[in-house]
Amino acid sequence: MLAIAACITLSTVGCTVAQPEPGDVAVYQDRPYFVGHEGIRPEVLKEGRDVTWPSTTIIYVTTAPQTLHVPFQDLSSMDNILLDFDTSVQLRVVDAADTLKRFGPNWWDNNVVSPYNSIVRKAVKSEKMAQMMSDPVAAEKVDQEVTEQLRALIKASGIRVEVMAVNLGKAKPNENVLTQMNNTAAEQQRNLTLVAATIAEQQRKLEQEAKADADNAYRNKMGLSPEQYLARQLAEIQADACKKATACYMVPQGTNVVSR
Repeated sequence: MLAIAACITLSTVGCTVAQPEPGDVAVYQDRPYFVGHEGIRPEVLKEGRDVTWPSTTIIYVTTAPQTLHVPFQDLSSMDNILLDFDTSVQLRVVDAADTLKRFGPNWWDNNVVSPYNSIVRKAVKSEKMAQMMSDPVAAEKVDQEVTEQLRALIKASGIRVEVMAVNLGKAKPNENVLTQMNNTAAEQQRNLTLVAATIAEQQRKLEQEAKADADNAYRNKMGLSPEQYLARQLAEIQADACKKATACYMVPQGTNVVSR
């Protein structure tokens, strides 16, 4: 009420109004013009509307669970493959006033991000690329390891923030490694295609040889010369063609016919 009265009296100066959105709290930072205490107040406004001194700054802090995305590039796996990640950190500010008072609004960038980078880098180095990319058990193990280490770090720092979970996301080879992998895969596919074509060609050769051997065995069994066998084959072909044709003219062997 005193602040409201003062604001009415000093209407030309104006008041500071605090009105947090759902999921936020309003933190008061006093900077009195003449007398009073300067700094962050321990009490915060969680809901509703409040009017305070013109010299007071209102800082809104999200206390609902939130997710920070921290990308990484060129992290080396155990087998020295460079991987990229888009990690997500789910956290919740427990005490907004204390966090701002002791660590400021940029508490994450100033106090956490550098050691967090080191934690993630060491965790990725403990696994091979194949495990990080395709083994869900290994990926979950790394996520849990990073989560526990980040929780311990923030607790030791005294930051009143709860780390709920850390997810490194899907590991992706960096652009150069991915290009090399694609080239290797394409070369392997070409080799497989070549092998398959060679096998098919060898199979066709074996089939043709088997058919030739069978034809030769039949010819010998029938006591035919090669010329007689070929004439018999030609007659059978002509007979089959005549069965399908509307008109058929049989040409004796050795006769020349000119078609116009």
